[in-house]
Amino acid sequence: MIGHKRLLRPAFTLIELLVVIAIIAVLIGLLVPAVQKVREAANRMNCSNRQKQLALALHGYHDVNNAFPPGQYNNFYSNDAPYIRGCWIHPILPYIEQASLFQNFENSNRVNGWALLAGGKATMVSTLVCPSDPASPKIDTIDGNNVVYPTGASMFEKQGLHTNMVVCAGDRGYANPAGGAGTSGGQNLNGMFFVKSKTRMADVTDGTSNTLMLSEIVLVADTTVNDLRGRYSNSWYGNSWFSALNPPNTSIADRVGYQGISTTKAPSTLTTNDPSPNLSARSYHSGGVNTAFADGSTRFMRESVNQTTYRAMATRALGEVFSDN
Repeated sequence: MIGHKRLLRPAFTLIELLVVIAIIAVLIGLLVPAVQKVREAANRMNCSNRQKQLALALHGYHDVNNAFPPGQYNNFYSNDAPYIRGCWIHPILPYIEQASLFQNFENSNRVNGWALLAGGKATMVSTLVCPSDPASPKIDTIDGNNVVYPTGASMFEKQGLHTNMVVCAGDRGYANPAGGAGTSGGQNLNGMFFVKSKTRMADVTDGTSNTLMLSEIVLVADTTVNDLRGRYSNSWYGNSWFSALNPPNTSIADRVGYQGISTTKAPSTLTTNDPSPNLSARSYHSGGVNTAFADGSTRFMRESVNQTTYRAMATRALGEVFSDN
């Protein structure tokens, strides 16, 4: 009887094991950036689609009211009752399937005029959020009481929701005189949205396909009243608008402020009684920001855009001639 010899397989040597580990590490190193790139591409597309929804909602509002909603409105210095304060997003809530939130805003806390308070204060509207921004959405958790209105209401009482989507106010800073006049000077802005604006499609004589309507900003993870950007509930300081004064993703700090607030939250410089506040379009998307135009189209605006062209896109009726190629 012939015996069978048992064949022994050689074990991995330490060197071979280290080589395998090194190969796996290299593959992971190549895979992770690829996954992140795919995820960001999806986020950028999602952000653009949300701007498209907002653009269509603004058009829906225009069809019913023969004008786009005001960039910001309030009757603080009048005797009109009830006291109301809000911005462009509130009138279009029913057009983005948020009718119940609109009713909450319309019917609660009108004494102080704050929008999106009570149940609305804690309501996240995904259409307003850029998924690439890690700080968005955020809700103020601390109320301020450093300045008191004549009504006795705390100035920053539960200011509410902050997110990314903003409308275009033009190509300059907003006039914001010291002493509490807010953005009342913003009525002279040359974009589609400003204080108590009622811009009609016919007013956009530069052409709807040439005129910026929406873009985005970035937030910081600060849930006190110190960072005003992206706050819809009280946009008296121009914090729900953007300006093309500076290019997308500029290194120049944002400027917005009011009496009683003075702090710095990168990439923003918040200064007390800022004479010319403005927010620049910003994003976490590589190379630029998403935008929507007055005709409802969406485009990715690159950081390298010609500044003269970019500013011309931000105005509604100055008659500039430019190429966006």
